Amino acid sequence: MHKSNQDTGFGDQASQMGGRMVNRDGSFNIQRLGISVRDRVSSYHSMLTMPRWRFLLVIFIAYFLINCFFTLLYWLAGPTGLEGVNQGHGFTRMKDLFFFSTQTFTTVGYGRVNPVGELTNWIAAIESLIGFLSFAIAAGLLYGRFSRPRSFVRFSEKMLLTNYRGGKALMFRLVGYKDDHLLTNAEIKVSTRLFTPDGTYQFYNLDLERSHVDSLVLNWTVVHPINSNSPFFELSVEQIQALQPEVSALLIGFDEVYSSTVMARNSYALSDLLFGFRFAPMYFRGKSNTKLDLSLLDSVEAE
Repeated sequence: MHKSNQDTGFGDQASQMGGRMVNRDGSFNIQRLGISVRDRVSSYHSMLTMPRWRFLLVIFIAYFLINCFFTLLYWLAGPTGLEGVNQGHGFTRMKDLFFFSTQTFTTVGYGRVNPVGELTNWIAAIESLIGFLSFAIAAGLLYGRFSRPRSFVRFSEKMLLTNYRGGKALMFRLVGYKDDHLLTNAEIKVSTRLFTPDGTYQFYNLDLERSHVDSLVLNWTVVHPINSNSPFFELSVEQIQALQPEVSALLIGFDEVYSSTVMARNSYALSDLLFGFRFAPMYFRGKSNTKLDLSLLDSVEAE
């Protein structure tokens, strides 16, 4: 007999919850309110976890804006504060001031332009200090991004309800997609949230055919047999749909490259559930090895 698990950390009042519990990228679908953004958001964590293109864009924009700010200060300090600046029309002088600012910010040397006034010397001294600290922070963030352990695992886009060994089963699959990042001692935990007629959610841990593998070298099809221990036992497709299930998965394993434990999350809502299909094979026998086709992760075929 299946037993509910209300210790998941998610509330059980359906009327107070919106959308899915876990997003497809593994983040929790929670928006925190009531305090300032400064207190709520971790800038360091955001810089570590944002996409690479966004991180590089933030670095470039910060570099550009800081230099624009100091360019303005040099402009306000007057035309006599810097020696060697082109005294032509406004844009030419502004351009010289901007490039002088970048040279000062990066401490690469002044070239033909150098400060001669007391005010511009103070501005240049402060800018060089800020530049030195900024590059130290940027180097730390780059190191943090490169060294932060992460799981290179992809989950299938769909979860299947399919025939399995004379009965039914829910299944999805996952695969490690990096050549060198092998997960060992990998373990997965799967639970589901079901909507009940009294307007609450019930949570259940799902028993799996296999919850542990020694090495994740090929794809792993995670199977929940629908038997007497399953909350979906003896339910029709329509009854399962009425329960509005969301199945969440947590994978934990040891990454040999990072020499650290990593984890990955995913979830499947009702819209991600397919009926009457099975997964197509992903690996095949080669001439002298086994070939794993990652493009077939979401490939299914009718029963």
